[in-house]
Amino acid sequence: TNSTAKELAHYGAEEGTIVIARTQSQGRGRFDRIWESPEGGVYLSFILRPRISAEKTSLLPFVAALALTKTIESYGLHATIKWPNDVRVNGKKIAGILLESELIGDTINYVVVGIGMNLNIDITHFSTDIQPKSTSMNYELGSAVDYHGFLRIFFIQFGSFYKLFLEQQYNRIIDEWKTYTDTLGKTIRVQTSTETLQGIASDIDQSGFLLLRTEQGEIK
Repeated sequence: TNSTAKELAHYGAEEGTIVIARTQSQGRGRFDRIWESPEGGVYLSFILRPRISAEKTSLLPFVAALALTKTIESYGLHATIKWPNDVRVNGKKIAGILLESELIGDTINYVVVGIGMNLNIDITHFSTDIQPKSTSMNYELGSAVDYHGFLRIFFIQFGSFYKLFLEQQYNRIIDEWKTYTDTLGKTIRVQTSTETLQGIASDIDQSGFLLLRTEQGEIK
């Protein structure tokens, strides 16, 4: 859905255009990892054209993650957010977010926000390496969730958080995100392009980047 949305955006599709698939043959996550997309999931991508500084687009995954957690919560489940792009229930991944954008100079031409959500999926259909780390709404609730009902709640939630984003109420988004994250305060290992860092996830900055306190006390 991200690939299709990017193509539509490139040819001028307006903000608010949404691409939805019932299944995907080439679903992908961050770093081009495979995103398994069997029947029963929610797979969609938004085209956004926010008139804001390019550096703030890094907060859009927070907008999407908050919309997902609030939607999941409306069904009586507690969801948490793993920085930067995962939503989890009971410590297992239930959704992921993929953000892709195009800049013209310093100006955002478009941002595509992709969502992959395990709604009514039999997790035994996932590959064996993904199964132990994944869950779905119907597995957690013990019953199926109405597809269109879920979308309706999610779109309303996304709209309300995106409105805050456009109003540049970044602190409200960050503060709300912090109430749901299960990353801060934990010892984590970060693989960069040049090195592996280990330390405590101490905070996030105003653009949503993670601040890591190393064992030497240095903030990276």
